[in-house]
Amino acid sequence: MICNSCGQNNREGRRFCAQCGGSLALACPSCSAAYEPGERFCGECGKPLTDAPAPASEPAAPAPSPSPVLPVSFADGRYVVKGFLGEGGRKKVYLAHDEKLDRDVAVAVIKTEGLDDAGLSRVKREAQAMGRLGDHPNIVTVFDIGDDGGQPYIVSQYMGGGDLDGLLNKATDRRLSVPDAMRIATQIQQGLAHANERGIIHRDLKPGNIWLTEDGTAKIGDFGLAVSLDRSRLTMEGMMVGTVAYMPPEQALGRQPDARSDLYSLGCVTYEMVTGRAPFLGDDPVAIISQHINTAPVAPSWHNPDVPRALESLIMRLLAKNPDERPESAAAIPEALAAIVPSSSTSSIS
Repeated sequence: MICNSCGQNNREGRRFCAQCGGSLALACPSCSAAYEPGERFCGECGKPLTDAPAPASEPAAPAPSPSPVLPVSFADGRYVVKGFLGEGGRKKVYLAHDEKLDRDVAVAVIKTEGLDDAGLSRVKREAQAMGRLGDHPNIVTVFDIGDDGGQPYIVSQYMGGGDLDGLLNKATDRRLSVPDAMRIATQIQQGLAHANERGIIHRDLKPGNIWLTEDGTAKIGDFGLAVSLDRSRLTMEGMMVGTVAYMPPEQALGRQPDARSDLYSLGCVTYEMVTGRAPFLGDDPVAIISQHINTAPVAPSWHNPDVPRALESLIMRLLAKNPDERPESAAAIPEALAAIVPSSSTSSIS
């Protein structure tokens, strides 16, 4: 029982407070007459007993957080915003409806804080490079690019199945079955091959940039860090870009990446799909980068004995420190992927 005088918590049955000696009887807030628990009106003055103030120690209910303010539309009303999909280091993404073509799209507004004129020019050129990828079944299609109040935006296909990172988070032990992992890896390889043939490398391939349609088809998205191979002069020499858990050694060292760099990242993603963890873990980015450069990865079968030997061999080849020891391009590995899982294998992803 809580003492009304000093706030001391007393055991049930006590009549007086063990701390201050005050009476522990319940008192009417209007006339101070004693009453029994459960009574609703005072027996002396007839006033309701429910108006008693809450104990001072009871916290007030927190005020609700304000909803994020959404832009109304883009492109003079063509893309009407329906909701907020998420935010990354370089962009804010909105779900919108294309009023002209009557379809839902994703609108990524590029963050331009800290970018000078050269940086803005680079962002726009990279967006144009994404548009050159055209329509491919394993690349998120870019429909349009534009500018809204000085901020460039990219309009792309809306992916109703979420990203691969979310799929892994829902999977047991954060692993996919070998057939499902190989199906997704094959689709990623096909998307990379298409991009590489057009002189585009991704430079930030990771589960959060691999998107799924509602039927489970994997598509590579967010070429925000991609660079056209014939426009390498637009990228600052020595600048490190990408996500460290999936970063090839040459990129970590600030060297010029090429198509084989994307294959290293594909190896990291495939490793994670079948083992439930990235090849290298650490307490800080420097520790992870150091492992990419200096440490051989543990064989995937050590984490998951169900990984076939042929798949393990391919993953370890993709994770070679020296780019010359990897396949020369994404187009060079489909036979190896197809041979790992028989065509009769079934997928658990609908």
